[in-house]
Amino acid sequence: METLLTTLLATIHVLAWSIYVGGAIIMELVLRHAQASMRPSQVAVVCQKAGHRYRWWSCLCLALLLLTGLALARPIVPGSPETIVLIILGSVWLALVLILALLSFYIHPEMHIRVSSSMTEEEVGRERQRVGRAIVRMDITVRIELALALFAVLLGAALHL
Repeated sequence: METLLTTLLATIHVLAWSIYVGGAIIMELVLRHAQASMRPSQVAVVCQKAGHRYRWWSCLCLALLLLTGLALARPIVPGSPETIVLIILGSVWLALVLILALLSFYIHPEMHIRVSSSMTEEEVGRERQRVGRAIVRMDITVRIELALALFAVLLGAALHL
């Protein structure tokens, strides 16, 4: 029975990483390039909808990774290479949670343009520049997120070699 539970937890763990990293890769390699042929209004809607959906899947996957990772972890032996790898993986997981929070509560809200009919052309220009800077921050942040996730998957795989 214990082997079955361990297998189930390991399968959930692998699926959570697959969905998390696979989603990040699709967002970066597919969606980003598809946007090049879209009108700006379409890009805004696609980014909003895809980002919102992926955010919820990311949150679920990170929660599952924490739960299954803790359940699958072997007893910690201070100073052992496996313990060091687990500490690094835990740190990367925490960084991914912080990036998800940063994207959700700071960067994505900053990407919404706030223009009213009472604004001058100069104010509208500043607003567009602000949104442009937010888009650059988002691009950098999601690439860091993808790099950290890939690093974690490779490091986790090294535990089983």
